[in-house]
Order: sequence, then C-alpha cells, then structure tokens
Amino acid sequence: MKRFWLIVFSLLLIFPIMAQMQNGVVKTRGRMVNNKHVPGVGLPGAVVSIKDRTDVGVKNNDGSFSFPVKGKQFMVQSVTKKDYALVDADAAPKTYLHSQDTFFLVMETPDQILQDKLDSERRIRRTLRQQLQAREDEIERLKSENKITQEEYHKALQKLYADEKNNEKLIQEMAERYSTLDYDRIDEFYRQVNNYIEQGELARADSLLKTRGDVESQVADVIEQGKVIQQKKEEIEQAEEVHKSDIDELSRRCYSFYETFLMQHQNDSAAKYIEFRAALDTTNVEWQNAAGEFIRVYQAQYDKALEYYKRGLSHSIKQYGEESEWVAYFYNGIGIILDSFGDYPKALEYYQKALEIRLKVFGPEHPDVATSYNNIGYVYISQGDYPKALEYHQKAIEIRLKVLDTEHPDVATSYGNIGSIYNSQGDYPKALEYYQKALNIQLKVFGPEHPDVAISYNNIGYVYNSQGNYPKALEYLQKALDIQVKVFGSEHPGVATTYNNIGLAYYSQGEYPKALEYYQKALVIRLKVLGPEHPDVATSYNNIGTVHDNQGDYTKALEYHQKALVIRLKVFDSEHPSVATTYNNIGQTYYSQGDYPKALEYYQKALVIRLKVLDTEHPDVATSYNNIGSVYNSQGDYPKALEYYQKALNILLKVLGTEHPNVATSYNNIGIVHDNQGDYTKALEYHQKALGIYLKVFGSEHPSVATTYNNIGYIYNSQGYYPKALEYHQKALEIRLKVFGPEHPDVATSYNNIGFLYNSQGEYPKALEYLQKALYVLIKVLGTEHPNVIQVKKNIEYTEQLIKTAE
Repeated sequence: MKRFWLIVFSLLLIFPIMAQMQNGVVKTRGRMVNNKHVPGVGLPGAVVSIKDRTDVGVKNNDGSFSFPVKGKQFMVQSVTKKDYALVDADAAPKTYLHSQDTFFLVMETPDQILQDKLDSERRIRRTLRQQLQAREDEIERLKSENKITQEEYHKALQKLYADEKNNEKLIQEMAERYSTLDYDRIDEFYRQVNNYIEQGELARADSLLKTRGDVESQVADVIEQGKVIQQKKEEIEQAEEVHKSDIDELSRRCYSFYETFLMQHQNDSAAKYIEFRAALDTTNVEWQNAAGEFIRVYQAQYDKALEYYKRGLSHSIKQYGEESEWVAYFYNGIGIILDSFGDYPKALEYYQKALEIRLKVFGPEHPDVATSYNNIGYVYISQGDYPKALEYHQKAIEIRLKVLDTEHPDVATSYGNIGSIYNSQGDYPKALEYYQKALNIQLKVFGPEHPDVAISYNNIGYVYNSQGNYPKALEYLQKALDIQVKVFGSEHPGVATTYNNIGLAYYSQGEYPKALEYYQKALVIRLKVLGPEHPDVATSYNNIGTVHDNQGDYTKALEYHQKALVIRLKVFDSEHPSVATTYNNIGQTYYSQGDYPKALEYYQKALVIRLKVLDTEHPDVATSYNNIGSVYNSQGDYPKALEYYQKALNILLKVLGTEHPNVATSYNNIGIVHDNQGDYTKALEYHQKALGIYLKVFGSEHPSVATTYNNIGYIYNSQGYYPKALEYHQKALEIRLKVFGPEHPDVATSYNNIGFLYNSQGEYPKALEYLQKALYVLIKVLGTEHPNVIQVKKNIEYTEQLIKTAE
C-alpha cells in the first residue's frame, strides 16, 4: 500500500522552449613565431556577461565555460578580466547564433594588442612599399627603353602614386586583420599562407597556394558540384517532406491502435503499437518516454523501459542541453526503475539529479520540484527512514500549497503520501486524518466517481483493517471497488488491487475461503491484463500461498510461493527485496509445518538479502530477526531466540519509536520466551508493555489486545493461577467474538485455552464443552485435516478419558 500513491508522470503534449547548452572558451591569441605555431592559453578568472542571465565565471584552466541558451541566439554583453581586453573589440556586445561548436573569445593585454597591431602594420607597410618601388622601377625601365610613350609614362606614375595614397586604408585593414587573427582557429596550411603574406614573402605564399592546384578550374568544378548538390538537396528535401508526412501519419495510426488496445486491456498489443511509434523516430524524446512509461507500468519490463529512458535522456541532452526539463524528466524515470529494482541509493542519486536541474531551471517553488521531493520521499519510505520521508513530503506539500490552489489534486496527493507515512509508523489516527484531507479535496474537485477518490477509499479501508475495524474496512474498500468497476470496467489493474485489499480484510478476519475468493479474482485480472510474469501476479500468488498456509494446506502454499519466486527472480534479480519477501513466506510455510531447519534456511536467505539491499536498521530486517527468533524459540533454544528478538526490538524502537504496534509484537515475543524459561515475572512485564501500546494505539477491542490477554492468561496458567488465567482468556474471547464473529480460528483458540484451564481445575465437563466449541469452529473454517483440528481432537479424547476416570 505504501506504493499506492506513487505518481505516474503523464505526457506533456505541449512544451515550452527548453534550454540548450552553449560551450565557449576565453583565451589568448594563437600566433606564428619564427614560422612556427605557438598556441594561445586559457584565461581562467575571466567573466562573460550574457544578456538576461547571471554572469558566467570562467573557472577551468583551459578557459572553457558553458551556459544554457533558450532559443536560437544569445548576446554576449561584455567579457572582462583584470589587465586584459578583447582582441576583437566587436566581439562584445554582439549577438551570436547558438551552435554545437565552441565559440572563442580572444583577449590580450592592451600593450600586447597595440604591439601586435604596430608590428603587423610595419610589416605590411614595408611589403607594400617594396611592391610600389618595384612597380616604379619597372615604369622607369619601360620609359628608358622607349617601350611606352611620355603620356603613358605620366599616366602610369599618376596611377601608381594614387594607389600609394589608397594604401593607407589597405594597410590599416590588413593590419587589423592580421593583428587579431587567431592562428589556433585555422589549419596548418593556411597558418603558413597567412604568415608568408603578413611577413611579405608573397612569392612563397603564391607558390604554396599553387600546390593545391589550378584555382580557376577548381572554382568551375565546385560551382558545377554546387548545382548538382542543390538539385540533390531539393530532391532530398522533397523526400524528407514525404518521409516526415509518412511518419506523422503512421505515428497517429500507431497511437490510435495503442489507445484502442489499451481500452480493451490488451497490453501486449498496446505495447507493440506504442513501440512501433517510438521506432519511427528514435530522436523524438516524447515518443521514447511514452513507450518506456507504458512498458514500465503495465508490463513491468523494467530493463526494456530503462532502454527507452536512457535513449530519451541521450537525445534530450543533445537537443536541449544538460540542464533541461526533459533531462530532469528522464533522470526521474530512471530513478523510478532503479527504485523498482530495489537499488535505493542509485534511485536516490537519479532523483537528486532531477531535483538539481529543476531547482536550477524552475527555482525552489515549482510543481516539478515538489514532484522530485515526493519521489525522494518514497525512497526513504522504502528504506524505512520515515522521519526523512516525512521531511521530503512536507517540502513537497509546502510548495504545492503555496504555488497551487489549496484544493488542487496534487495537494491531495501529498496529503495521501503523508497519510501513508503515518500508516507505516502505526499512527493510524494521523493517517486517517491525512487520508480524509485528501478525500475531501478529491470529492470536491473530481466528484464522487473518480479513480483518485477510489484510491483514498482504498487507503482509508487499509487503515481500518490495520485497526481491526473490519466492517469499516470492507465498507470503504467496497466503495473503492464500486467506483473502479464503473469507471474502468471489471478487468482493470486498479480493480484487481481492490479485490486484493478486500481479500486481505477477509484474511485478517480469518475468513480464509472468502479471502481466497478475492485473491483469486485479483489474480485472474492480473494474468489477463498484465501477463503471467508481472510482479503484481507474483503478489497474488504470494497472497494465495499465505491463505493455504493458514488453512494447513502446506503443499499448495509452497506451490504458490514458488510461483511467486520464479516471477520475481526473472523480473528483478536474486537480491531484490521482493525476492526476500518470498523467501520469508516460504520459510513461514516450513515453520507452520514444524520443519524448523528448512524454515531457518529460508528466513536466513531473506535476511541476507535485506541486510545487503536495505539498511541494517530497516523494519524488514527486524521482521527477519523476529522470524529467526521464533524458530529458535520453537526449537527450545531460548537464549538464541532472545538474542534475535532483542535485535528486532532494537531496530523497531529506533526506526518506529516506542509506541508502534510492531514494537508491541516484539515485546510479546520476548515475553513468550521468558514464559517458556519459567521467568513469569519477566514474561508478565513484557506482555504488559505490549498491552499498554496496543491499548493506546488500537483501543480496547482490537485482535492484538486479545492476543496479549491470551498471552497473559498463559502466564497465570503456568503459575497455577487458574481463576486469573481464566479471566484473561475470557477477555480475549470477548474481543474476538465481537471483532471476528463466532467462526474465526482465534475464537477457536480462546475456546481451546479456556477448555484447557477447566481441565487443569478438574472441571472436565466444562472443559469438554469449550473444546468441542473450538473443534466445531476449526472444522468449519479449516477443514478436518488441519493440524490444529487434529490437536483439538486429541485434547477432547484426553478430556473424555478424564471424565470416564472420574466416574
């Protein structure tokens, strides 16, 4: 039930523009020194100011940095570093297009910038003067050789001197280009070409350029290639349009098939079509998520679901950057899978990753942040850390109450989650209070026939069952069932869950045939809707096995527990908490048979897994210690039994506090061992501790109170205080008759105990009367072959013999 409120994230059909990461580098200029390339160096400590966001500080030694960008462009407003300036003054403020490529911001000291410009200008000016002098010498030679007329001579000189006047602009432009050129950004060939030009070695530059072939013919070839490429591109674009249209049409058809089969609960077929859609475009993160969600929730194929989540995560990072809503979403999904695997530390790690992104992207008061707190709270519940779980669920509800309306469905969900924590802690009044808060909102928002209302009815029914108020429990569970059947039809997983809970209520009352009936109903639906290898099917097998165990049909019980084990080993792995639970149940069946070595073997298997997977102070670990203690107690090894019972008690006191029903159970167990050892004072002390807790938590008419009265009665009987013993056994009987009715195994136990007392007092006819009452109930409930029936028959035979002897 603690998982009943787990949120299944719904698909968002429309998304806001999501952030994507842009990488950059702040560095000095790469340059050529003595014809050799000398790379620039990173400038940590620089600050890049991006419009509409916090300044980005450069921390890495290589000068690299990154920041999220929304949209297709961003503006660098300024770049600052002490004693440095931008080499290209136009680099900021400037708008840049977002790119997967790194963009570079080059800085030098102002002195170095000026020196580079003057050096470049000097070299270019010298080169141009040499070129002008060579042209002037050529004109003079042509004149002296009478190869040009006087008029041509004058015109040539005039043009030469005019070009010289225009050189100043050319010098400034070239000096600006070469003094800002970052040689790190060009390949080695063009480094040499540019270096030769800047140094005035034009012949070498020309010669080097010619090594790449004839430019004229290459230009013509490239132009022709461009025409061919353009034609192909147009053809590809047309094909892509057709392809995109086909994908869109097929995706709609696949999704419609998916919904059709989903409504019929044909999950295998639904899965096929939702996976077809995902395969149409593996880069569509929404489609990958939809496939992963369905396969996880409905088919419990966690490994396959994980593949979809991981693929979605990879494409989300590529498309939107490391810190986007989608990335957080997939981290969350992976966390849910790891949680299902029982890998709680790893699940917590992924939930925390999602939370960090959401806090950064949305801020501390966003509904998605509340969802992350919720999921982290679930992990702590699984780990048995209820105070920590409550802390995170409280964080979630604080956000939801502040950001959403006080009557929002998510607020109701938080109330339900907090109620579940109190339920796990045994604080049933508090659990009921929060479940009722959730129900009140849901009734107001959704009306009386909504599935969420059914969930609240289920939760309330579960609490009443824990309190021993079985009529009230069945009333609320029936309300939940009526809604679910009306809304979902009779073959829905939610209906199966409610059948399961109704079965539990009947099981708690000792109405095993009725419990079996409802467990079987749940199983039939789960097999049909979820398939034969779903964890919920394993749960049904386990529950059915437990009923057979209590009915004394141990062969049947083991058969069903083994079925559950096969599924859980296949779906999870050999070290999952659910596998430990099944080992525990198998151990319980062997214990019921009196096969204590075999019971101990399976209880130990369960304990090994729980110690490894859960915390060493988890309530389930305490359960294993208690069970092992029971075996040692039954074997007469009382010191060993006390050792394990005490281990269990220490954990429960630490995790659940001093007033939890499970703590009372531990006190009862320890009391039984002291009774067996003949230390009646100590035994009575522990049973009284247990009784105090039960009365406080459950009130005076709960089955656990009756059990404790029964145990106290045993002690007085062992001491020979028969009237006192009879008083307590009668108290136990009164409660059991009121709570269970006249035909419950525990009622038969009370009749048997009272009969045994009358035997001890020599009141054999009275003893026979109560023993026969016990036999009547047990035969009706358990049949004629149950070990308890056989034992009571022996007690009756013994009493009848005593009556004959007395006569």
